[in-house]
Amino acid sequence: MDGWRILSIVVAGLVLFVVLEMMRRRKLREKYAGVWLIVSVGVVVLAVVPQAAEFLAKITGVVTPSNFVFLLAGVVLALVALHLSTEVGHLEEEVRTSVEEIALLRCELEDAKKELEGRIAELEARTSAPDDVKGLPEADAVAKASSVRAR
Repeated sequence: MDGWRILSIVVAGLVLFVVLEMMRRRKLREKYAGVWLIVSVGVVVLAVVPQAAEFLAKITGVVTPSNFVFLLAGVVLALVALHLSTEVGHLEEEVRTSVEEIALLRCELEDAKKELEGRIAELEARTSAPDDVKGLPEADAVAKASSVRAR
């Protein structure tokens, strides 16, 4: 077996091992791991069966099988870049939506704070005037207690 074929199999096996290990440790999600698993299996197939690379090179019009492999690698990398670009676009949209929702929630929180502060100020104003304690829960409780004692 040629040295480049052995090297290809070793590299593909190493990529396969690293991808599986990263998936096991939850460092790589399955939807991204699939691409790398397919690439590593493809490299193993092309290394074990070199006639496949020669056949595919003839079909596509590429002069040498090694040039076909480089072309295939470039296409795979371009597809990975395209996929990652679409993912970045989706993530940007999600971040923008989340920031807008947070801004709306902050506005609602500020409004609720202002309303609560107004209610507290109103309650403090009513309790600071001892003549006007009618309607306060504490005053009603004191009035009931004093009427019970008077009987």
